[in-house]
Amino acid sequence: MAKTFEQLWHFYFPNKVPARNLIYHYFKKSFIRFHSLPQSKRYAESVKEYNLLLTRQNQIITDCFGMDTSIFIVTTKHFYHINGHPLFNIQKSLQYNLIPTLAINLHLAVPDYYNDASDKDLFIMPFYVKTIWQPNIHNDLLTKIADDKTSALFISFEKNIIVAPYDGGIDFIIQDKYLKQHLKEKYKDWLPPQDND
Repeated sequence: MAKTFEQLWHFYFPNKVPARNLIYHYFKKSFIRFHSLPQSKRYAESVKEYNLLLTRQNQIITDCFGMDTSIFIVTTKHFYHINGHPLFNIQKSLQYNLIPTLAINLHLAVPDYYNDASDKDLFIMPFYVKTIWQPNIHNDLLTKIADDKTSALFISFEKNIIVAPYDGGIDFIIQDKYLKQHLKEKYKDWLPPQDND
């Protein structure tokens, strides 16, 4: 029987919350960042820039995942109190048939990160879909992320890679030090200035 996303996540990344904003907190040693536009420009402003952004993102993600790799796409919704119901907005804004998981109290799950008094009632609900990676089939989601309209993780448990696009580039969690070094060399011009040495 196929394992659920929750089972796989807890097996590979125990005691961690699958949230975009926490990946650097959890995975500093295997973290690497690339920018999507020249001169570290944050937002695309023309069709040409959007095309370049999507070309770059699809190319480097394909270098990590390969073609037709099984992945999970995970997005999250933050809300206060357990009686919040974030499902409608998530389902309406993204083109995937997302499956909700249990809500997580962030103050209890990550007390060293969510340690403010206002965080005590802050919850996060992950939503996921199992799909495959192929270039350009997730461009709508990548564009929404680039425009800072949503966030998501692309996760391959098989390859032990987390891809986390953001408005400005892509962060990767790569345990394989050889793949990480290969990407740094191949895409050295896409690294943030402080990392390009």
